[in-house]
Amino acid sequence: MGSPHYQIERDKFFDRQERARLLKACKERAELDQEKGRTTWPVRYMLVDLALFTGLRVAEIAALRIGDLALKAENPYLIVRNGKGGRKRTVYLDSALVKHLKGYTKHHLVNPTAEAPLFPGRGNRHCQPITLMKSFKRAAEEAGLPPHYSIHCARHTYATYLLHDTKNLRYVQKQLGHAQIAMTALYADVLPEENGKLANMISRDET
Repeated sequence: MGSPHYQIERDKFFDRQERARLLKACKERAELDQEKGRTTWPVRYMLVDLALFTGLRVAEIAALRIGDLALKAENPYLIVRNGKGGRKRTVYLDSALVKHLKGYTKHHLVNPTAEAPLFPGRGNRHCQPITLMKSFKRAAEEAGLPPHYSIHCARHTYATYLLHDTKNLRYVQKQLGHAQIAMTALYADVLPEENGKLANMISRDET
């Protein structure tokens, strides 16, 4: 991942339409499951939304506890306690994700104590990363997206569009937990459709 030859290829992230399509498919199936008292798709929808809009690694998602969420803070956030390299970080959350998390923790968790896992598995223990990976794959399949998309593509998607939309390299680095800003900078040149727009932003003095 940290190799100087590593590149963020187009097939490693969802475009905005694919992202919206994935979320729509999950939301529709979650609503059907809720009507029938099932939790499979509500949990899967939460997983997909969280992955797409925090950029957390799958192991970081699996390790999340209810107590790691600060949804009532002035600027809501979650805490990754043991990220890559054992680093701890704060990840700030957008308002739509905060609303989703509040509803999820209130209606879809049996025992939402501070120590309870956000994504519980058997025996109310933390769900295994491989299980979350398969669940995300199932969501992408249901949305009719190409089979090469994985949950890690959600991290690349978040990084790509967060950097494009904020133009703040340091902020994106902190959100993703990159040790080196050079890794974050790889996401600065992965949207070829923007190149023409940027070329036309140059100002010309009238002659």
